Amino acid sequence: MKEIKWAVLGCGVIANEMAVALQKNGKNIYAVGNRTHEKAAAFAEKYGFEKAYGSYEEMLQDDGTDLVYIATPHSHHYEHALLCLNHGRHVLCEKAFTVNRKQAEEVLALAEQKGLLITEAVWTRYMPFVKTLHDLLAS
Repeated sequence: MKEIKWAVLGCGVIANEMAVALQKNGKNIYAVGNRTHEKAAAFAEKYGFEKAYGSYEEMLQDDGTDLVYIATPHSHHYEHALLCLNHGRHVLCEKAFTVNRKQAEEVLALAEQKGLLITEAVWTRYMPFVKTLHDLLAS
């Protein structure tokens, strides 16, 4: 089974929390994209991402990226989700998914048309304690 190469779109507070969660869970943190290369490079160095990009489009053109976590302000989720999907990337989008139902329906329709996964990030599912809980239940 191929290991998923994660990318993070945006470098704000919530992106930092997700990067820590990805690290703790041994995920392949591959690329980060931001509006400025300097911020992306600092983020990449801090969390061990292989690549840093100074634009979202540039990051999405990297064919090494499998799944993008959108960590920008929710007012931009619609635009960024469409951008990711149109570049053939699966998407985990921070909440709120979009700002209204019409946007959500458009994003979901595009994902279905392209055969891509898009879902809202449900933090509890991706937090380190979930692995602990699964391990406990398995024992």
